[in-house]
Amino acid sequence: MTLAYHSHPDARCERARAAFVENATPREVVQREAEIAALPAVQWKGRTLYTIRCSGDTGKGPHDVNVPEVLLWSLINIGRFRCPYHP
Repeated sequence: MTLAYHSHPDARCERARAAFVENATPREVVQREAEIAALPAVQWKGRTLYTIRCSGDTGKGPHDVNVPEVLLWSLINIGRFRCPYHP
C-alpha cells in the first residue's frame, strides 16, 4: 500500500492545524483562530499571506513579514516569531 503525499497548501495547512489542535487546549485553539483572523492579509501570486511582526533585535530590528497560514499553525507563539534572518 502506497501512501499519497499531498503537498497542496491547503492540505499542509490542515495537517499543521490538526497537529496544533491535538497538542493544545480548546481555549488555545480558539485563541489561535482569533489571532489568525485578526492579522492583516495580503494576496501574493494567488495565495493569501498573513502579516506578522518579526521580533528580531539585530540589523534593522523588528519588521513585518508575510507568511502562509500553515506557518501560523506551526508556531508556538505568534508574538515571538523570528524570521530566518533573526535566529
